Amino acid sequence: MSRLGHHMNFSQGQTVLMQGDLSDKIGILRSGVIKTVFMTEDGDTQVLGLLFPGDFTGRAFESEYRFSYEAATDVEICLFNRRSFEAFLMGSPMLEHGYLLSSLRQMDMMHSWTCLLRGRTARERVAAYFLFSALHSGECDTTIDTCGPNPIVGLRLNRCDLSSLLDMTPETFCRCLHGLADKGAVHVRAPNRIELVDMERLRHFAGPPLEGLVEGPKLVFG
Repeated sequence: MSRLGHHMNFSQGQTVLMQGDLSDKIGILRSGVIKTVFMTEDGDTQVLGLLFPGDFTGRAFESEYRFSYEAATDVEICLFNRRSFEAFLMGSPMLEHGYLLSSLRQMDMMHSWTCLLRGRTARERVAAYFLFSALHSGECDTTIDTCGPNPIVGLRLNRCDLSSLLDMTPETFCRCLHGLADKGAVHVRAPNRIELVDMERLRHFAGPPLEGLVEGPKLVFG
């Protein structure tokens, strides 16, 4: 595989693979966060999900890209020629099995985002997002600082991407965030550093429980 692939770096905001283009490459993300973006015929865009190190961009046996893959942070990715990758995949049952498991895990994460959004108000979605970040520390787009008395979530996505991911406008996200701060659930230390002051209040404002959305560790705080 090391002979088939080549490493590339993309800066935040750059397009890695474009929706509608001929599918000639498959990538494995090595570092950073990539957002999966869908563009409608009217030109509107929606962030559908996020990819993390070890995830694949593009799909095997697909003639064109159904989505765009854009760098949500600075990223490093290993890119393969799609047909070469497919030939290698079919000749290696172990790799084929690993690719299948990785693809299923990415699908599970996408379903989790759908469950997180469905049936929740905007404020509940924002609260649930921070709980989800704590639940999946190390597998999310945020960083978690546990050096102080309360965990601090470091936001790596910009407000436009984050609000699109949560299906709201940036203005609504800011109102909901500051509403949670007014209720004593969080404290906005900086635009990209949110202290989770009261986990029980945050759980209350998040609406339905998050446990069970995907397999993973229980909440480690609070």
